Amino acid sequence: MNDEVLRLHLEPDRPIEVAELVGTLSSLAHQFRNFVESEGLPVGDDGARLLIASVTPGSIDINFVPDAVSTAAVLSPVIPHLELIRKFADHIKWLLDGFSVGKKKHDQAEVSIKDCDDAVNIVRPTANNGGNQQIQIINGDVNLTVLRIDAAEARNVLNSAALTKARMQTKNADTYQRVPLVWTRVDRNSLKKSGSSPDKAKIEDIDPQAKAVLFTDEMASLKEEMIKDEDNVFRNIYFVDVQASRVDGRIVSYRVVGYHGKEPLE
Repeated sequence: MNDEVLRLHLEPDRPIEVAELVGTLSSLAHQFRNFVESEGLPVGDDGARLLIASVTPGSIDINFVPDAVSTAAVLSPVIPHLELIRKFADHIKWLLDGFSVGKKKHDQAEVSIKDCDDAVNIVRPTANNGGNQQIQIINGDVNLTVLRIDAAEARNVLNSAALTKARMQTKNADTYQRVPLVWTRVDRNSLKKSGSSPDKAKIEDIDPQAKAVLFTDEMASLKEEMIKDEDNVFRNIYFVDVQASRVDGRIVSYRVVGYHGKEPLE
């Protein structure tokens, strides 16, 4: 086995659901396949594969080695093993940085809807469970951290990627960013993604009347984040990104695709 590996390092504050971790691994594998193809590397009939070399207990350390390297080395020595790992790590950093606050944003032409899904899946364990995650390059005794994201940054990436996806899917929909939402009715035991919703809120920047509030699949934990630890959610203003759904030109509901914090309602 090569001494060089790519490592996903997770330090969650709470246990991670298996489905969340599987989603992260699947999205990393998908990004690796796309990356190898974009580099023009020859691969076998099964395509480029990212293999798990080892898993370390405690903090979650998952070491990966690229299977495509063995095929590429035989057919065309285009890129050394370590260089491939470094370039792929840089690719993941580029993907996540493009959805991060304070970084150069992706042009929509640069990313696909699946790229948005992958970015969401990669950061979801940290966004939902706290702590931090890192992308590292291990070369013998040398440990290089290429990317480190804490929970707040992970939530920013998740929100931004979900909003970008929503815009790409519904280019003709009315999308509003960082608008103030005030709840008028909240069901703490319900999360509606489609259909009728027991939750209603006013966004007076868009319409003075209260409308039904829905959440995207990617924002499944967003409602909990907005209302947790609040005895009275009606005393706050919540700053959100929403898509307004219309029927015959009249707004009938808001779909929340991003959340940027809250402050007391005066």
